[in-house]
Amino acid sequence: MATHLRELVLNEARAFAVFANGRLHDHRFAVSLVCEELLDNRYNRAHVIEPANLTGESLEEISRDFHSVRVPLRLDLFLPIPPETQSLLERRQFDLTEDHASEMVLGKSATELRRNRAVRLERLPPHLVNTFSTLMLKAYDTPPDLIPTLASTFRHTIPRALNHKGVILYLASLESEPVGTLYVFSQGGVGGVYNLAVALHARRQGVATTLMLQAIEDSLTAGNHTLCLQTRVGSFQERFFERLGFHTIARRKRAVRRHA
Repeated sequence: MATHLRELVLNEARAFAVFANGRLHDHRFAVSLVCEELLDNRYNRAHVIEPANLTGESLEEISRDFHSVRVPLRLDLFLPIPPETQSLLERRQFDLTEDHASEMVLGKSATELRRNRAVRLERLPPHLVNTFSTLMLKAYDTPPDLIPTLASTFRHTIPRALNHKGVILYLASLESEPVGTLYVFSQGGVGGVYNLAVALHARRQGVATTLMLQAIEDSLTAGNHTLCLQTRVGSFQERFFERLGFHTIARRKRAVRRHA
């Protein structure tokens, strides 16, 4: 299981690194994602695949990956987290949050969900990068004062991502209005779905379904043996992905250091 999880974690970290001009540090049982251009811990975090192997020394090694990033260090730890690891985190000033995420993969069961033919999908053209990033940020409830700064950064990083052979970015429109985004990243036989976002006023109109069915089709076309995604445990999104044929194979919990 750890080997399979590692494949999925590497896909996620590589996808965000390509999207946000970041870099990876591989610590065998953990993978750090560092994106210095974005002061946001969604793009600056360490995925701890085997929490039982976390020691004080390895935790300091991971911490050094983020010495140039001015955001509180975030760890995403796969369950279970042994009591010894919890004690270590407490001593090192980390708080375990109640934020749980599901690691999901696509099974073989067919879905009854269908595309909305009124939703038009197009691969993201460079001149609509700002539209894509602003729509995505608003849909993720990004604080309004941060949107201009983050969108400005994405205007530089996304065009580079579009040149990567494993990247597909989609913009969905209803009646010529952009209302949805999707990022599909494929590498080494593993596909990942990221940045699925739909404008608030356009939800429950089949936009997300149409985007996700396209992602599944793209993954099959790319020859991937696995398609994965991550979402909050117990959320509407988790139930939506289950209806599409995804199932949970692992869960993770977030820990954040109390000081930067």
